[in-house]
Amino acid sequence: MSAGETRSEDLLDKLILDIEALALLYGTEAELREKLEGKVLESHDENMRKFVKALQTEGPRETGRRFAIALGELLMASLLVVGGAIALVPTVVGASTLSSFVQYFAERASGTVGSTPLSPYVSFVDFGIGVLLMLSAFFALREAALNLKKAGLAVKTGET
Repeated sequence: MSAGETRSEDLLDKLILDIEALALLYGTEAELREKLEGKVLESHDENMRKFVKALQTEGPRETGRRFAIALGELLMASLLVVGGAIALVPTVVGASTLSSFVQYFAERASGTVGSTPLSPYVSFVDFGIGVLLMLSAFFALREAALNLKKAGLAVKTGET
């Protein structure tokens, strides 16, 4: 072994020990990931970017799969937004006062619920479903953004 190879092996061994120490220092995976993303993955240093790229194992197949998943999540989010808007915005059909708002929800569910014990709570249930659909849409958009970022399609601002 030459002196250069021995030096490289020593550096790699030290790096491995430092990584193990870092993993022990941060108890949870989430804490470690947050620190690594802040210091290493989002570094503007060209050598750090080369190092991170050398460790990444995702190929073009994985990128295409993540892109397809992100498109599906975007489609699902748009459907959830439309469904939530239909449930939350009865003003589109002419309900502009509070009484017409409650009447709108009561008429929509009276055929399905009838005179069951749920009848007085139909408007609240419909409102809750609308809110749940909208929150689900935001979650789906967040997941789509993460998948697009992992596929390498994230927009980087502030770099020149």
